[in-house]
Amino acid sequence: MIFEQLSPPRNLEDLMIVSFFGRKFPTWLSTSQLSSLTYLKLIDCKSCLQLPPIGQIPNLKYLGIKGASAITKIGPEFVGSWEGNLTSTETIAFPKLELLIIEDMPNWEEWSFVEEEEEVQEEEAAAAAKEGGEDGTFASKQKGEEALFPTPRSSWLLPCLTRLELDDCPKLRALPPQLGQQATILKELDIRDAKCLKTVEDLPFLSGHLLVEACEGLERISNLPQVRELFVNRCLNLRHVEELGGLEQLLLDEGMQGISQLWISMEMSMSWRSSSGSETQLI
Repeated sequence: MIFEQLSPPRNLEDLMIVSFFGRKFPTWLSTSQLSSLTYLKLIDCKSCLQLPPIGQIPNLKYLGIKGASAITKIGPEFVGSWEGNLTSTETIAFPKLELLIIEDMPNWEEWSFVEEEEEVQEEEAAAAAKEGGEDGTFASKQKGEEALFPTPRSSWLLPCLTRLELDDCPKLRALPPQLGQQATILKELDIRDAKCLKTVEDLPFLSGHLLVEACEGLERISNLPQVRELFVNRCLNLRHVEELGGLEQLLLDEGMQGISQLWISMEMSMSWRSSSGSETQLI
């Protein structure tokens, strides 16, 4: 394949791949040959079955993915050479990424940065770390054998991410737990047209605004203690909004105002603005 034989210059900073027709991205779309890359867009690569392993590109700040319609799962392969290895203590995935936009992904259902088994191990390690331990390890039975797993690192994923946008991903069922655990400076989260997403929760570091729009299956928003602004539009099954202690402003479209009475506490004090622009103080 001609595309595979290309050799991008090492000082390449901006790259856009549009309507790539292959089933697999070229191998050069990785760390070693793109060390200067800061801006990457993958648009309408409709036949590719997996995203490229780009999590180790050292200077990538902007990543946009659009129209990858063959992809049903984003997993550890996306991270790159790290590959979900919990024993690694040095590698950081997407070390400088600030903005991540994923849109028009009609068949995307699952999103995780580690394999399911490793995710369970990570949760167990976090629980053990809370209980304390001199050496930072804990013993765990796995398949009849005794295994040691290190305490999860304080920051191994998306340490610079400030904004995440998910748009028109109708089959996506859940956000990855690692997003809430590791994206410690995340300020803005926009989610539109994610019809199968049922919860947005456990994002303790999200500190700016959350926008959810046309998420018809969304039932719960919870444990976002630092969020200051919440925008909700066309989420007619939303019944539980709780643990938003830092909320200052709630903006709803007119269709949400009746439903919001199910979860707006009378103790909440914030500016409430309808889509018509009128504003009411809740006390």
